Amino acid sequence: MKTPLALLNLLHDKTRTLVAIAGVAFAVVLVLMQLGFLNSVRLTATEIYEQLIFDVVLVSPRYLYISKAGEFPRTRLFQAESTPGVADVRPLYLGFNFWLNHDPSEANPSRRGIFVIGFNLEKPVFRLPPLAGDLSPLKQPGHVYMDTFSRKQFGRWRNNNNLEVGMRRIQVAGEFSMGTGFGADGDIIVSDQTFKRLFPNRSLDEVSLGLIRVAPGADPAEVAARLRRRLPPDVQVYTRGQIEDLEREHWVNRTSVGVIFSLGVVVGFIVGTAIVYQVLSSDITNHIAEYATLKAIGYGPRYLAGVVLTQALILSVLGFLPGWAISRLLYSITSESAKIPMELGLKLSLGVLAMSIVMCSISGLASLRKVTTADPADLF
Repeated sequence: MKTPLALLNLLHDKTRTLVAIAGVAFAVVLVLMQLGFLNSVRLTATEIYEQLIFDVVLVSPRYLYISKAGEFPRTRLFQAESTPGVADVRPLYLGFNFWLNHDPSEANPSRRGIFVIGFNLEKPVFRLPPLAGDLSPLKQPGHVYMDTFSRKQFGRWRNNNNLEVGMRRIQVAGEFSMGTGFGADGDIIVSDQTFKRLFPNRSLDEVSLGLIRVAPGADPAEVAARLRRRLPPDVQVYTRGQIEDLEREHWVNRTSVGVIFSLGVVVGFIVGTAIVYQVLSSDITNHIAEYATLKAIGYGPRYLAGVVLTQALILSVLGFLPGWAISRLLYSITSESAKIPMELGLKLSLGVLAMSIVMCSISGLASLRKVTTADPADLF
């Protein structure tokens, strides 16, 4: 079987081919990592909401995202509870405070912001088993549950009596695994009474979220519409789907996080296209006499274009394979170290493979002009 001319061209100068493959692989890694981070933003945007039990939620008009929810009067919860179709209403208290770990074993005291989530222990609001079962350890003042997905910068917190939040001594009485996404580096769960202790300037009459469960058979959308008509404008009403969409919209489209990762994808595509174009263009220049000879003996522009585009296609696949393998390793490392979900699924992989093919095809098409202008007369 004859070896295709496109493959022979690539094998003729192995160094140039390896450079092209490395360029495509680099672009693939860059694009896959940016898309992985962008997807992790979408996944982690609703991490806390996914663990909360509710159908409809009340929020402040100043609500930006769950880590900056604002507050509204607790009396709105009582009004909501008397609304037809509402089965249960539970308050949730949210806020940032300073964490201080001054354990003697720590090289430097770990002082950083931590997200505090408080609720009435008699009315659990979480699906997570550690937060839906026996919560009696949290009844002790200053006792908290620590999220194991919190960043390592918080230092050693297990069996540590040298912890403070908001200049108040705390004791980690249990743990859970939830995560906060990009909104915070770590979080703790506390009772509403401990929350008041950690935030002495805040009243429990000002709540961050009102979690509403509708009655069996009731439509959450209809109940939400009823609540909007009944409650004053100092509170806003969303269904579960609406608040989760709002959260994703904020992180993906309204913040620099989503914009940066999206731009990274564009940059990766441009870089890969430029590298492959340079390699193909240089290869055509070095073999311009051969291309002119092929034209002289009767091979048409379509055949010559097919050779160049086949080279581009081969490079796209050969560059994608090592790029995908490197990305898979980086996904695993990033997910483990940063505690964020990085999923390299089939759909994403095939999408980037298609992007690699398009990227190299554009480079091939941009290089065709040199082939089509090859003049057999230049051989003499």
